Amino acid sequence: MPKTIVTHQNPDLDAIMSTWLLVRFDQPRYGDAKLVYIPGSTTYKDLPVDGNLDVVHVDVGFGRYDHHQKGRQDTCASELVYKSLVEEGLVKPSDEALKAMIKHARAIDLFLDYDWSEANETRFSFTLSEIIPALHRLQIHEDEVVVRMIMVQLDGVYQKMKDLYKAREEIKEGVEFQSVWGKGLMVESGADNVHKIAQRMGYEIVLVKNEKSQYIGIKTVPSVEKSLRPLYDKIHKLDGPPRLGEAGEGKWFYHNSGHMLLHGSSKGKKPEPSKLSIEEILELIKSITD
Repeated sequence: MPKTIVTHQNPDLDAIMSTWLLVRFDQPRYGDAKLVYIPGSTTYKDLPVDGNLDVVHVDVGFGRYDHHQKGRQDTCASELVYKSLVEEGLVKPSDEALKAMIKHARAIDLFLDYDWSEANETRFSFTLSEIIPALHRLQIHEDEVVVRMIMVQLDGVYQKMKDLYKAREEIKEGVEFQSVWGKGLMVESGADNVHKIAQRMGYEIVLVKNEKSQYIGIKTVPSVEKSLRPLYDKIHKLDGPPRLGEAGEGKWFYHNSGHMLLHGSSKGKKPEPSKLSIEEILELIKSITD
């Protein structure tokens, strides 16, 4: 018999993340759980909270996973569920990505984002904690639809966070260099968006080879005025005929912005393997002096 996860009506990020944690990391018990939404001051069918092993309340009911009670003013439901999962061995305490998500949920639920500088920017409206209440205000989606939708987004956030921490570690093992495009980094990585992460760390040109797909990417930050065309021309002579401006065709794709040169992409067809090693490409980058 499927278990039941109960939370409050118009669930916020904390309520949804608490639910997601149980469904995602305790699948034998909650993978197919029924989700129920009740007024904040009540319990499921007005029964004693935590009195039925098949029913769990999160962020509501003043039970095990509700922080709206004395002595729990500095935590949140997500953190309570997380700690329980750690104690049961269902989540590794060394999972930095998940810990970062819990930290964020706690900050949002305790209104600690009031002085975040980015909170005043319009782009902050793209964050889940802002999107969720907006979806409720639309009144065109039932709570179940919103929760299921956001749980998919949380899967994406979790993967993104894992990629972030993996990339940071791999960047530490990368090779720094100087070029006409500025400070550069060469790195082999299996993580996603290594270019962006490295560029945010101050690198102006980043050369990445994906360990799994063998795709190669060279990107410069938008503030760099010199295009990658000279590098493209050199690679063209050594690595077969690319097709200018046609993603997924030929071996190399030169972006018309001048800031991106790719050998393979998840958005296009897989090209023939490059004849050039990542080290050889690095030497080509360094050989361009004007």
